[in-house]
Amino acid sequence: MTAVKRSEDQGFLPYQTSCALIAALAGLNVGWHISVPNMPQIVITSCNIEHTGGGLPPCLPMSDYVWGLTVGLYAIGGLIGSLSTMFTNMWFGRRSNIMLCTIFTLVGGIFSALAVNTGMYIVGRILVGIGSGLAGSCVPIYVSEIATKKTRGALGSFFELFLNFGILFTQVAGLYLSKVPDWRFLWVIPSILALAQLLLLIFFTVECPRRLCANKQYEKAKIALQKLRGDADIEREFNNLLEARKRDEHRRQMTIWEVISGKDKYVLINTIYVMVLLAYNQIGGVGPMSVYSVSFFTKIFNGNTSMATNLSLIDAAVNIIATLIAVFFMNKVGRKGFMLISTAGMTIACIGIVIGSSVATDKTGPLIIFSAVLFLFTYSLGCGVVPWIMTAELLPLHALAAGSALGNSSNWLVNFVENTLWPIIESHLNNYSFIIFIVINFIGFLFCVFCLEETTHKDLDRDHAAKPGATDLEDSSNSNLDKVEHVENTSEATESTPEER
Repeated sequence: MTAVKRSEDQGFLPYQTSCALIAALAGLNVGWHISVPNMPQIVITSCNIEHTGGGLPPCLPMSDYVWGLTVGLYAIGGLIGSLSTMFTNMWFGRRSNIMLCTIFTLVGGIFSALAVNTGMYIVGRILVGIGSGLAGSCVPIYVSEIATKKTRGALGSFFELFLNFGILFTQVAGLYLSKVPDWRFLWVIPSILALAQLLLLIFFTVECPRRLCANKQYEKAKIALQKLRGDADIEREFNNLLEARKRDEHRRQMTIWEVISGKDKYVLINTIYVMVLLAYNQIGGVGPMSVYSVSFFTKIFNGNTSMATNLSLIDAAVNIIATLIAVFFMNKVGRKGFMLISTAGMTIACIGIVIGSSVATDKTGPLIIFSAVLFLFTYSLGCGVVPWIMTAELLPLHALAAGSALGNSSNWLVNFVENTLWPIIESHLNNYSFIIFIVINFIGFLFCVFCLEETTHKDLDRDHAAKPGATDLEDSSNSNLDKVEHVENTSEATESTPEER
C-alpha cells in the first residue's frame, strides 16, 4: 500500500520552487540599484566632453553633495515603497504587489537611462527606490507563504541570493560600461530584467493560497495550493488554512497606529524585533562596504584603484557563496544561530579593518583584505538573509501588513541615514570610521543572545496567543483557552467589521 504524500511534508517541489525563484528575481534589481553608483560616479558627474546638442548629453555634471543625495534618495524611495505596503498588501495580493514593484523598477530605470538633466536622473532613482521598497516587503512574504515548512528557510534566502548576484553583476558590468556614453546601459539592463520578471509573474505564477483564503476565495486557494504542491495530498494543509482563517475572522487588519500604540502587546514586541532585525540588515556597515567600497579601499590602499576594484569584486562573490551556504543550512543552524554567527563575525571583521587601516603598512594589507571578506561573508550568512525570512514568522497575518511596513521602513531609513552620512563620517574619522560599526554589531550580537526567538520550525498559521516555543500538538490542546484569552484582551479591536486581508 502506497503511503499518502502529505503536502506540508514536501521538499523542493518544481512549481513551488519556480514561483519562489521568479518572485525573488526582484532582489536582482534591488542589488543592482544599490551598487550601480559605485563605479561610474566620476564618468557621470565629472566628464569634460562638451555636449554639442541633439541626443542625450554625455554626462550629468553634479557636485559630490548632489551625487550623494541621489544615492540617499534611492533609500527615501525605498522608505516610501515600504510604508505603502501597509495599504498595497491589503488592496492587492502578494503577487500583484511584486508586479507593481517591477513596474516602478522598469519606469525608474528608463528615467535614469534617458536622463537629460540631474532632475530626471533623481526621479528615476526615487522610482526604482519605491520598487525596491515594495520588493523588500512583498517578496519575502510571498515566498514564505507558498513554501512548505521544510523549504521556507531555503526559499526565503533566494531574495538575498539574487540581491547579491545583482551587486556582483553590477560590479562586473561597471568594469566595461563605466565610460561615455555606455554608462546609460547600466540603467537599461535592470529595466529589461524587470520587464522579463513582470511577464514571468503574469504567465507562470499563482497567488498565495493563504492570501486567497483570507479573501474568502476558497476554490481559487485550493487550486493554487494543489498546483504548488504537485500530486501531494493537500487536504490537511488546506483544512489548516481554513481553520486559521476562521480563527482570524474576529481579528480585523491592524493599522500601523494600532501596532505602535500597543493594542496587542505580542504584536508590538514582535514588530519591534522585526524592525531591529531589518535595521541590522543595513546598520552594521554593509552600506559603506557596498556603495562606497571602491573609494574607501582606494584611500586605504594609497590610491590603488585596481586593488580596490578587485577587492570589491571578491567581496561581491563572497556574498553569493555565503548566501548559498545559508540556503542549504538554514534549517540546521537556525535563524538565531546564523544571526549570532553574523553579528559576531562582523564585529571581529570591523576590528580587523580598523587595525589594518589605521596602521596602514604593506604588512597590514592582507589583514584588511581578510577582514573585508570576513565582514561580507558573515553578513550574508545572517544579517543579509535572516531578517527577510523572520518577518512572516514573527508576525500574525492580521498584523503582517503593518508590521512588515514598519520593519522595511526601518531598513530603508537606516540605509538613507548611513549612506548619506558616511562621507562625512569618513572625512572626520578617516581610518577609524569602522569603530562605529564595532559597537553597533556587538550590540546586535547581545540582542540576538538575549532577545531573539528561534522561529525555524514555526507554523505560520499557529495562533499567536499560544505559548512561545510550543509544539503544534501543545498549540492544539491549548487553543480554546488561548482564543478566549485573546478575545478578552483584544475586544476593543474587534468591534468593527473584519476587513479583507
